[in-house]
Amino acid sequence: MSSRSARRSWLPLGAYFILTLLLTWPLARHLGDAIPGDSFDGWQNFWNLWWVKVALLEQHASPYFTNLLYHPTGVSLWFQTLNIFNGFTFLPVQLAGGLFWAYNGVVLFSFTMAGFGAYLLGRDVLRRAGAKPGAGLHMAAFLAGAVYTFSPFHFAHLLGHMQVFSLEFIPFFALYLLRALEEASRKGANAQREARGSARWRDALLATLFLILAALCDWYFALYLGFFTLVALVWLLIRRRLGWRHLLTTARIFGLTLLVTAPLLAPMVVESLRFDFMRPPPSQIVELSGDPLGFLLPSGQHSIWGAWAAQLRAPLSASPSENTLYVGVVAGLLALVGLWRWRRKVGFWALVAAVFALFALGPVLHVNGRITSIPLPYALILKLPFVEIARTVARYDLLVMLAVGVLAGGGLYAVVERGRTRGRAMILGVSLILLALIDFSPIPYPISPPDTPDFYRALAAAPRGGAVMNLPMNWDRPGYLLYQTVHGKPLTAAYITRTDPRTLPGRVPVINRFRHLAQDINRVEDPAAWAPTLFEFMDIRWVVLDRYKMPPGPTREYTESLAQAIFRGQTPIYQDDRLTVYEAPRPPAFPRPFVEIGWDFGPLQPGPARAVEECAFFVLHVPQPGDYALTITPAADNEAAWQVEDDAGRVALRGRSESATTTLTLEAPATRFLIQALEPDVTIGWIKITAIEK
Repeated sequence: MSSRSARRSWLPLGAYFILTLLLTWPLARHLGDAIPGDSFDGWQNFWNLWWVKVALLEQHASPYFTNLLYHPTGVSLWFQTLNIFNGFTFLPVQLAGGLFWAYNGVVLFSFTMAGFGAYLLGRDVLRRAGAKPGAGLHMAAFLAGAVYTFSPFHFAHLLGHMQVFSLEFIPFFALYLLRALEEASRKGANAQREARGSARWRDALLATLFLILAALCDWYFALYLGFFTLVALVWLLIRRRLGWRHLLTTARIFGLTLLVTAPLLAPMVVESLRFDFMRPPPSQIVELSGDPLGFLLPSGQHSIWGAWAAQLRAPLSASPSENTLYVGVVAGLLALVGLWRWRRKVGFWALVAAVFALFALGPVLHVNGRITSIPLPYALILKLPFVEIARTVARYDLLVMLAVGVLAGGGLYAVVERGRTRGRAMILGVSLILLALIDFSPIPYPISPPDTPDFYRALAAAPRGGAVMNLPMNWDRPGYLLYQTVHGKPLTAAYITRTDPRTLPGRVPVINRFRHLAQDINRVEDPAAWAPTLFEFMDIRWVVLDRYKMPPGPTREYTESLAQAIFRGQTPIYQDDRLTVYEAPRPPAFPRPFVEIGWDFGPLQPGPARAVEECAFFVLHVPQPGDYALTITPAADNEAAWQVEDDAGRVALRGRSESATTTLTLEAPATRFLIQALEPDVTIGWIKITAIEK
C-alpha cells in the first residue's frame, strides 16, 4: 500500500473523532466535569469504571462481586452491565485524570472507532462488489461509518447505556468474519490454497478477537453476532456456496471465544440455572421491543425538529433511549439506491437489515404503541436457552444500522460515479454525507454534571466504618452510586442491573418497610425499638434522607414518617435544605429477636401476605440463647395446610387457617426453618418471634 493510500485510509479516523466532538457538543467543554446523558443510567456506568479500579487496585479482588453494595452481604455482579473492557482499558485514564475523563474517553473512543470499523467494512464490501478504488469509494465507505456511529440509535444510548454505545467492535467482527468465510469459499492450486488457508486463519483469529472484545463490552453483542454469523451461513446456503470449510471456520471462531470467555460465562450459566432473577418477565420483553414506526419517526433528540418528533413518538412503548430506531431519510434512500445498483452483490446486507429489524420488533407486533396479539418470529427465538435474559429486544437495531450504513455507502458510490466531472461528484458526495449527518444531528447533546451534596465529601474523611442507608429506597436511584464514588462507604441498597432477591434490604424488618413502603410478613410492633438491632445487623452507620430524591407525595410522607418514628428525639448530625442525616445508635441497648424472610417467598401482597409455592425458608435471629415463641399467622383468606420444619427435617409447627405458636429453644444466633406448603395456595400473613421471659 502506498503512503498516500495509507494516509487516505487513516484520515477517516480523525474525521470521525472531530465529528464526535461536534455532534456531542457541548461535551468537549466538560470532559473533566460532566458526562453526556440524562443523569440516570450513566451514573451506574460511571460507578462501574470506579468499581473496577477499586476491585483491581485497592481490594485486589474480582470485580464481579462487590462488598460495597448491599452491605454487609455484598452482591454478585455477574449480570451487571459492567462492560469490563472499558473499566480495564480506561483505568490509566482514570488514574491520570479522574473518572470523568475516563468515562468521556470511552465515549470518544467508542464513537470514533465504531465509525472507523464500519468505514473499513463498507470499503471492503464495496470493493469486493466491484467498486473502483478512488475518492468515490472512500466517500461511500465514510458514509457507511457515519450512518453507523452517528445513528440516532447510538446517540439514544449515549444517554447512559455505556455497554450499548460501546459498539465499536461489531463492524470489525463482521469485516473479518466475512473475509474468513470468503477465503473458505475460494478454490485454487495447492500454493494458492495454502496462502488462502493462512489468510483464513488470520481473519478467523481477528474475528475471534473482536467477538471477545465485543462480549466484554456487552454480552448482548455476543448474542447478536452469533445470529449475524448464522445469517451469513444461511446466505451462503441460499447461494449454494456453503461448505465444510465455512462451518469449520465458524466453529473455530466461536469455539475459541467460548474457551477464552469460559471463566466469565461459566459462573453466569451456573447462577442462571439456580435462580431466575436475571430473567425478566415476558411482559417486560414485549414492552422493550421496537415499533415499526420507530424506524420511520425521527429522533426526539434532533437539533431542529426533535420536539415535534418527540410528540409523534410519545405513544411508543419503552423509553426514548430504547424506542429510537430511526433509519434516516437520506441514509434510507441511499440504501435503496445501493441495493438497486449492486443487487445480489450486497443482497446479504439487505437480508441482515431485514432479519434484525424483525428481531428488534420483539415477540409480538406493536403499532404506534399498541401491543397487538400478532406473533412475530422472535417469539420462537425466545425459546432458545438463555436468550430471554437479553430483555431489551429493540437493541437489535444496531445491526440494522450497520447494514443500512453499508447499503447507503453503496448508494452514495452509485450516485457519485454518475457525476460528469470529478469536482461535481465530490461536491455531490460531500453534500449527501452532510445531509445524512444533519438528519441525525442531536446538537446540543444533554450533559449531566454531578449533583453530589457536600455532606458526602465530608463523609469521605470519616474514619469510622459502616454503611450508608440512602432514603428513599423504594426503588434504587443511580445517583447514590455517584455519591459513593466520592465518599467510598458501603451502601445498604443500590441500583444494579438485575435486582438480586438474595440481598437483605427487602427481607429484614424495619429496613423492608423503607424498601416496600409497607409492612411485610416479618413486621415488628415498634420499629423504633427494633431499629437499633437491625441497624447493627446491617452495619448501618448513617441514614441519609434526600428530599431531592422524593418530591412531595406518598413516598416522602411514608419515608419521613417512619424515619421520624425511629429517630424521634435524636438530633441529626447534618441538615440542610436537601439532606437530613442521622447516625445510627450502636450497639443497641436492648437487642431484639427478629425474622429474616427467605428469597423464595412470593412477592409482597397487600395484607401483608406472601405466597409459599412449595417451600420457603426463614431465619430466626436471636440476641442470646434461650426459649422463644414462634408464631405463624396465615393470610386472612388462606385455607391450605402448611408446616414448619427445622434444618434436620423435624416438624416444629403445623397449621391451616388459624395462627399457630410453638416454643423453641434456640442456641445459635441464627437458625434456619422451612415452611412447607402441604396443599396448593398457601399464603402467610405474619411470622413473629418473641423472647419468653423467665
